[in-house]
Amino acid sequence: MTTEGNGGAAGFRAAIRRDLALFAYHESTPLTPAFAVRMVLLTQGFQFVLARRIQDALARIPVVGRPLRRIWWWWTCRKFGSEIAIGCTVAAGLYIPHPYGIVVGVCTIEENVVILQNVTIGSRHSHSPGHARIGRGAYLSAGAAIIGAVTIGEGAMIGANAVVLRDVPVGAVAVGVPARIVGAS
Repeated sequence: MTTEGNGGAAGFRAAIRRDLALFAYHESTPLTPAFAVRMVLLTQGFQFVLARRIQDALARIPVVGRPLRRIWWWWTCRKFGSEIAIGCTVAAGLYIPHPYGIVVGVCTIEENVVILQNVTIGSRHSHSPGHARIGRGAYLSAGAAIIGAVTIGEGAMIGANAVVLRDVPVGAVAVGVPARIVGAS
């Protein structure tokens, strides 16, 4: 499911199931109803992802949906101290274990992406053409910064505090400031 699209309540539930499955995988825990309840009630990372899914669902309500979405977005930013831009496209299967200091501008996040604390995804300046694309299964370590209209390839890993200014190929590992490719994941 993307921000702009797939089908109503069924798409919403499918995205939540994919998010829960990814949380269970990373926590080496079976996906049970008790696990799901724990995630919803006690895990801020999952609550942050769920808040984004609710935001996307609100946008589909006729007439009042867009203003409600903006209010919900504002509340989510204040509650978690993190932001995923309204214009960001987020596919199902997002794992954010620690939703602290995350700033995600307009970009595309594909399926099964991991984003750790203090990650920034943004443009080089306010009038930059294009936006970043985070490929399926990418892993963005703590403090990583993805700056500009770059593509992070499928399965790529970005090291802690790396500053990515250029595309990262599929399956590559990028570290440093500015980031350089040091191997394969």
